[in-house]
Amino acid sequence: MSYCARFEEFDGRLFRFDTRIYLEAHIPNESDICVGAIVGKNPGSAKPTQLGVMAELDLDGDKMLPSVRNRFVAAYQKSDVHIPVNAFVQVWNLFYLCNPNLSAACSAIDSFANPPICSSERLAPRVVWFAWGGSDSRLNPFKERFLSCGHPSFYYNHQVGEVERRVPLAEDFAKHPQGMPATPIVNHLASLVR
Repeated sequence: MSYCARFEEFDGRLFRFDTRIYLEAHIPNESDICVGAIVGKNPGSAKPTQLGVMAELDLDGDKMLPSVRNRFVAAYQKSDVHIPVNAFVQVWNLFYLCNPNLSAACSAIDSFANPPICSSERLAPRVVWFAWGGSDSRLNPFKERFLSCGHPSFYYNHQVGEVERRVPLAEDFAKHPQGMPATPIVNHLASLVR
């Protein structure tokens, strides 16, 4: 399986945790290696195949996860470095409530005084790619917990059209992978995997 996660229900709402993008087909286990993480807004289209356990995702048209996988795989190919066995990219989100409609997701998450977050945020990945979009008064408060990220970080600055090698500010436009040029991301990731 290339894409897996653990889905849970809280107060009748579906949440997706520990989402992993495997760079080669694999069944998750204890020896897996996190080679990076990406921070997005919230889980969108992908659906569970099971609840309460780590299981394969039904992508259901989700394009972000395959885009991220393609960029990392291309970076390893470009750098002429073998992909580590059991390598995956961890997906973190500003919040973990599932809904492809961002406005509806923001309204639903507001009903939680303390929305659950993913325990995988304690991992120490080699690099963190920020892709949470532009400034948004509904989302900016959720960005706070990532702003002091101590890991090597980058984002594609949509306003200037280049990779910035730092954690974005809440107001920066950290472009989502869809519609983003692949070459700058692949080149940057390739420089990190060497």
